[in-house]
Amino acid sequence: MSSASRLTGLRGAERLLADLLATNGPSTRTELARLAELPVSTVTSATGRMLARGDLEEVPQIPGSLPRRGRPAARLRLSPRAHLTGVVVLTPRTIRTALVGDDGSVAGREEVAFDWLQCSDVVAECIQRLGAARRRSGLDAAIDHVVLGRPGPHQQGVGMPLLTPHPEPSGAASPPAAAWLLDDVQPALEEAFDAPATVENDANLAALGEAGFGVAAGLQHVVHLKLVTGMGAGVIVNGQLVRGAHGLAGQLSHLTVDLGGPLCACGSRGCLGKVATADQLLDSARSAFGLGIDMFDLLGLSAQGDHGVRRILEDLGELVGRHLAPFCVMLDPQMLVIDGTLGPAAAPVITGLRNGLRRSVPPVMSRSLQITTGTLGTDAELLGAARLTRV
Repeated sequence: MSSASRLTGLRGAERLLADLLATNGPSTRTELARLAELPVSTVTSATGRMLARGDLEEVPQIPGSLPRRGRPAARLRLSPRAHLTGVVVLTPRTIRTALVGDDGSVAGREEVAFDWLQCSDVVAECIQRLGAARRRSGLDAAIDHVVLGRPGPHQQGVGMPLLTPHPEPSGAASPPAAAWLLDDVQPALEEAFDAPATVENDANLAALGEAGFGVAAGLQHVVHLKLVTGMGAGVIVNGQLVRGAHGLAGQLSHLTVDLGGPLCACGSRGCLGKVATADQLLDSARSAFGLGIDMFDLLGLSAQGDHGVRRILEDLGELVGRHLAPFCVMLDPQMLVIDGTLGPAAAPVITGLRNGLRRSVPPVMSRSLQITTGTLGTDAELLGAARLTRV
């Protein structure tokens, strides 16, 4: 991204001057006035505001280049300010917000309970949340790029390709969703923030985060597997994010594993994401531990070494591993990164994954494939959003 393109909040004369400096390099106010065909007083006023905000800086004079008489005219250039990404990540139960620098710094973060399927205006929600993030962070810099991460497949320019009504013989339809999911809200976000915007699947963002800042940094072929807040995989091949023709690459959640299983929003029955879910895990655990147990209790019991819970998680890993095997054979990844939010509970899941994969992939792949836990936790999507705007 060029220095001028990041100054997305500028308008009028300031916008024009930033473009001229990006094209022509350091220039005096008189030179800018001539190029812009504006009065020198207008250029002086506009550049004064830009200097005060830190958008511009004066070029240091080279010793020996100063004129013998009079004060030299100052030359101005665009400041090499760090790129700032405003990130909003929706999960099935929360909304996470932060401002992220291209160096991986995170400011103004917040995560609160949120029902994304009841959100009627996600653009207004982003405006409110990112405005609050800026106030919390104390940063005055403009947001250069807005990224909205959300569960489920997302096709650029279309929205969610799967959420269309699929009537059952009885006349019942698949579960309804917020109307904005059926459209790509990128143009609306760009208009609201006067900045570039991207809408992206949350598993894709997590994959970019771990590949850019986490356990898979430096690797070119990575699969990141999400299991806690829904199920999906982010795929990195040759260092690039793979979305597929319809945004469905890595959507393990929509592999049919039970032809007579429960109806999914995609129109199929028995999708993996309907069979191997947090609710299914809890149903298994509640028969042994009581109705009051939740997902956090389950992860805590696993960390304490409870054999019953670890068996449930190991079975989950093996189920996913069996269906992940063809995917791995086709892609031949260097590393399979497991959702870092699992914490210590990832160990039995990884054991199950290895068992499921070992029976279905070539031995050389079974031996060489690294399977490990992500190191970024809930920051994976936030940092992935920052990396997305740079690739």
